[in-house]
Amino acid sequence: MQPFTILTAAAVPLPIAKIDTGMILPGRYMRRHRRPGHDYSEAFLHDVRFDENEQPRPECALNDAAYGTPQILLTDADFGCGSSREGAAYAVMDYGFRALIGPSFAEIFYGNCLQNGILLVTLDEAVIHQLWAAVRARPGSEITIDLPNQLVIDPAGARHSFDINPLRKERLILGQDDISVTESHGAEIVAFEAKRRMAFPWLPITSQA
Repeated sequence: MQPFTILTAAAVPLPIAKIDTGMILPGRYMRRHRRPGHDYSEAFLHDVRFDENEQPRPECALNDAAYGTPQILLTDADFGCGSSREGAAYAVMDYGFRALIGPSFAEIFYGNCLQNGILLVTLDEAVIHQLWAAVRARPGSEITIDLPNQLVIDPAGARHSFDINPLRKERLILGQDDISVTESHGAEIVAFEAKRRMAFPWLPITSQA
């Protein structure tokens, strides 16, 4: 996955609490085979962005061209609650967001996003409201997320620190998911399997060197 270090990008507000994974990726889109050129970008928050007649909802900032092409989504509380569908993280990524900033996120959704290189930053609710107000006042204004120093720098230059698990942080900076971490130990795994076969030749072979 793509490493995450420092991101400076436009942000867009989404002040709706308890958006669940069924809203992030509506179930009817989960039957779609995700592949290059045919991803979940259309599905992302589709029913929040469009009405029952497939018309853009004017009150939804995601439909406002003044915000440009944002890569940071400013969420409300409990974003990503509900089911554990990993496709919700894919939809966030396919729409173009590299980071989400909000007061709280569902635990499974949080993990799924980090596994796909999407940084989720938790800040106090009062700070989130300030960020909403700042980007609404100047649509298209940029926010910087400095992961190595664990800082969010708002459009006015104010700095807000955030916490993140050190292991999660390291993997994001290096661009590693669980699979790539395992692959990085390939030589040790091969050596272990070779030693095991010599010591216990009657046991079945579990991997190929």
